[in-house]
Parts: sequence; C-alpha cells; structure tokens
Amino acid sequence: MTPPESDAIAVEHCRAWLAWAAVQVDQCLAADKPACNQLLRSLGEMLEPAAAAMRVGQCMTEVVVAVQSHDRIMQRLMHVSDSLRLLHEHLGDARRAQSPDSWRQLREHQLRAFSMAEERALFTRIVAPDEGGGDIAVGSDESVELFVSKDGLDQP
Repeated sequence: MTPPESDAIAVEHCRAWLAWAAVQVDQCLAADKPACNQLLRSLGEMLEPAAAAMRVGQCMTEVVVAVQSHDRIMQRLMHVSDSLRLLHEHLGDARRAQSPDSWRQLREHQLRAFSMAEERALFTRIVAPDEGGGDIAVGSDESVELFVSKDGLDQP
C-alpha cells in the first residue's frame, strides 16, 4: 500500500532536513578538532618563558580565532538541535504536515533563524533549492568575526 501524497511530501521534507542536519554535524566535527588543537598549541606557545612580545600578540590572535571557531561550531550544533525540534513539532500536526504552504513557511522561518551566511547557503542548497534564499543574502560578507586564521578555515 502506497502512502497518500501528503505523507510522501512529509517524508520528502523530513529526509531533506535530516540530510542537512547530518552535513551540519559532519562539518562541525571536522572543524572542531583542528580548532581545539590550534587553541592548545597557541596557549602552550604563549606560556613559554622565551616568548617575545610579538609572539604573544600572534598567539593571542590564534587563541581568539580558535575560540571563535569553537563558538561557531557550538552555534551550528544548537541550530541543528533547534531545527530538529521544529521539524518534530511540524510533523506532529497532521494538518501542517500535509500542507505544502506550511512546509514553505517552516523553511522560510528556519532560513531566517540562521545567523551565519554559510548556514543559510547550505540549508538553501539542501532543503530549499527552489526558494533560492528568498530575500535573504547568503553571501559571506556578513561576518562579525573580529579575527580570522591565515588559512581562512574559520571564515564564515
């Protein structure tokens, strides 16, 4: 027996959100280890007795960049958690789960909830490719980061 069309719509949306969540978690895990290693290395170098004043400044910058990177990872994981709760709530309401307009509104709400441009771009690409981000810019020029690493790994 095949599910009604509305059930198929809900399943399709659920699968897309879960794919997005998995990519978010993978990116967070991949970025966290190097950031933590950089933080520990920078702290160790800064605390060496022979470190010159210039080296201390460079180490402090590296520490700030590593902390910012870790903060972004935690923020992305929180967004995944919040998004999955919204999805659960949405699927729990049969009327909303069967409404394509309700799904569109949920995606728009979610897109606006992201504070990082890269999150909006990833979400749009995986979950809402037909919406193209609407009037929300998905460029990386909206960064509020004060410091960035030389390799650009933690740039938004």
